[in-house]
Amino acid sequence: MRRERDDHTLQPTALVNEVYLRLLNQRKITWNDRAHFFVFAARMMRNILKDHAHAHIADRRGAPDTIKLPLSDELAWVGTSPEQLLDLNRALDRLERMDPRKAQLVELRFFLALTMDEAADVLSISLATAERDLKFSRSWLHHELNHARPVGTL
Repeated sequence: MRRERDDHTLQPTALVNEVYLRLLNQRKITWNDRAHFFVFAARMMRNILKDHAHAHIADRRGAPDTIKLPLSDELAWVGTSPEQLLDLNRALDRLERMDPRKAQLVELRFFLALTMDEAADVLSISLATAERDLKFSRSWLHHELNHARPVGTL
């Protein structure tokens, strides 16, 4: 979120704080290992951003204001509006049904901001496999978001 304006409604510290509080409130979860925790935290971060986008859309009722996503510059083509974040979320859901590991890699890399080495380590795959998976995932997401479906549809 370093690219964001100072008065953005979702500050990085607030986002991390929200993830932390939600992690603390987990009652019936057992962390099997480090990878399980990171994958869970990345999904939680994605859900918080999705919830924020839903709330922002409900609050603004058509106002032209937009929010920017705390995603890597590598996904800059995704767009910055709440609607585009929700489209990304739906596309990630489809990718997860097709290949869960690729969806987890995207979440770890772009929502949790892990390096490629860290993400490969968390998923217990080689760096080369992670790079191939991410290359495929970016291409697939780009196609899904820009060519396969009109914006805002499932």
